[in-house]
Amino acid sequence: MFRSAIVTTRGWILPTLMTCGVGVMIGLPWLYQACYPIGLLGYAWLIFRAARMAGAPALLHSFVSGSVALAIAFHWASQSISDTTNLGNVLSWVVFGCLVFWEAIPFGLLGWAASCCQRWGPRWIWALVPLWIAFTTHWPKVFAWETAHAFLGFPAILQLAELAGTAGVTAAAMIAAVAVVRWGLEPSRLSAKVEASLGGSVVVVACLWGTVTLEHWRERIASAEQLRVGVVQVDPSYVESLNKMQVMSDAMEGKVDLLLWPESTLGHYHVGLDHFRDTDHTMDNAEMPNPAVDPYPRIYCDLLAGGKTYENGGKHCGPYKNTAFLMDCHYQIVDRYVKRSLMPIGEYMPFEAWFPVMREWAALDKEIVRGTDDRPLRLSTGTKVGVLVCYEDMVAANASSSTREGADCLVALVNGSAFTDSDTLKQHLQLAQLRTIENRRSLVRCAATGVSCLIQPDGTISQQLPLNTDQSMIVSVPLESKLTLYTRHGPWLSRGCTVFAMALIVVSCLKSPMVMRTLSRQPAAD
Repeated sequence: MFRSAIVTTRGWILPTLMTCGVGVMIGLPWLYQACYPIGLLGYAWLIFRAARMAGAPALLHSFVSGSVALAIAFHWASQSISDTTNLGNVLSWVVFGCLVFWEAIPFGLLGWAASCCQRWGPRWIWALVPLWIAFTTHWPKVFAWETAHAFLGFPAILQLAELAGTAGVTAAAMIAAVAVVRWGLEPSRLSAKVEASLGGSVVVVACLWGTVTLEHWRERIASAEQLRVGVVQVDPSYVESLNKMQVMSDAMEGKVDLLLWPESTLGHYHVGLDHFRDTDHTMDNAEMPNPAVDPYPRIYCDLLAGGKTYENGGKHCGPYKNTAFLMDCHYQIVDRYVKRSLMPIGEYMPFEAWFPVMREWAALDKEIVRGTDDRPLRLSTGTKVGVLVCYEDMVAANASSSTREGADCLVALVNGSAFTDSDTLKQHLQLAQLRTIENRRSLVRCAATGVSCLIQPDGTISQQLPLNTDQSMIVSVPLESKLTLYTRHGPWLSRGCTVFAMALIVVSCLKSPMVMRTLSRQPAAD
């Protein structure tokens, strides 16, 4: 009996360790970008194991692997939830666990699909490439992750984002993983070797193309027209923050065409406020007390800074719009941008219409409404700037729509001061980095506590400020007008994969024994 117990224990311990090991391999590149080859092997291992299991075990093991990977990747989230809500430490861990399990479901579906494809025939394993893209594209996510973000340590393959967005990078990674699996499932068959070689060749060609493209864009960046931008990184939650921003901005006078101050720098103003030249006029159109009645008395160039606006009758009660104000050197508010994509938990709660108490749990005391205008703002120099606020630099559609409307570069105003874990701020940057390659536009991030930086159109970070410091920098921003394939046509690859996935589901249902038996029944003779 004792020996039988040992055998039984070994029977579940080893598979569990292997399942968790797969998750660790997939999650590591989120913490250490140079580990992307390990992440690639993790995906291959997950698919290989799932293909050799029945459907239910494959789904379960893959789901657990995905949960481990996401728990590693977003380990900071439990602390961030605790810092920004009224839930406390224990409930924050519970919410974090629920979010991880929810977002790991696509991994479970990937494992289940691998098991099904293997039963249909080894060649069907290639269907996992479009299926995985479809799963991750359409599954509702809070963390906005994509497989592509785990390959930031491999700049050559990232250049595919110019053609097909994050789906293009994901496709290349999954083709490489499936090629390994295809050979591993039938190592002695010539057809498996040929298919694996073809898949590997596709990835090699993509890498070579990316290397050449990367060099091309480095040359193009060096010769591009430049916009001089002053970036001020100061936490606006402190009383003296506005004075610090003014002093730092004074030091850049005559050196820049545009000043950037972070999100939430200014106060709450009525939408009718059109200038800051008259203090009494500003006070009549603002919620008081407001330290930013006269934001910058010595303004000498265009200033883009974050605040909030409200409509008639909304003073001191909202609803509010998270707004970026563009002011010229005459204190005139020449244009505004209103945030279009609100941050889950931070600005709204999913299902809050059915469960209003969730807003109290999340400490949401202000109602924020979305903007609808993706038009870039025109500076005094004539340059068109596509503006993104906070969470929006993680939303691919927002950056591409502003670029289609004529943006010469992109700017993100961020206030991450509520997040105490530096990994939160670093990962926010990682999730935003591919916006530059997708649209071939520079992205200047002005963040209250970091990471403030300049990301070039090839995806490389050329300048940045240290986290959690009050500092400023001047960056030369390359301007570009060419539209990429992705910018013009959007997520065309994701749409194609979705159509393929739907067709495959229909075919698989028709091929199921129950359906086949139903269809094969002949009507009784009259």
